[in-house]
Amino acid sequence: MEVRVVATNSLVPAPRPSAPVRLRLAPGLVDATQAALCAGSAARREAIVLWAGRADVAGAAVISHLILPRFVSRRDYLTISQAERLEVAAYLRSEQLLAFADLHTHPGVAFLSEADIANPFSVRDGFYAAVVPDFALREAGHGWRFYEVRARKWMEVNPRERIHGWAF
Repeated sequence: MEVRVVATNSLVPAPRPSAPVRLRLAPGLVDATQAALCAGSAARREAIVLWAGRADVAGAAVISHLILPRFVSRRDYLTISQAERLEVAAYLRSEQLLAFADLHTHPGVAFLSEADIANPFSVRDGFYAAVVPDFALREAGHGWRFYEVRARKWMEVNPRERIHGWAF
């Protein structure tokens, strides 16, 4: 696992906000996410990153950390081992952070596949899954689609309504 701190998050750790969770992105996070996904996919396989941070007093999630878990993937498949998931969880606990989203690539158009639904990183209410098309070879934010889980059901959401700092 690799962690990239995109911004200092001096917020006092607070409980997870209730769904729907509004995200506040640190400057440069979207570009850093795109670069990490592009490098991880190497234009030939799926790749994944996680957004983590802390809740603020208004009940939003301030995203300050980009987590790059180790994964195994191919063109249309991606998995994170249980050991790696435990390492991510231990890191989040030690830093008093919360994971709010996973972002992963697809070879073509962005959509939440049956495999994505069957094996998500998290099914905690308010957790987001974002799908980045074309192995993240386009410009940052282009064609990304966001989904939120509630009661184990995934619904597509408009990032302009949920994500402060989303300008794409």
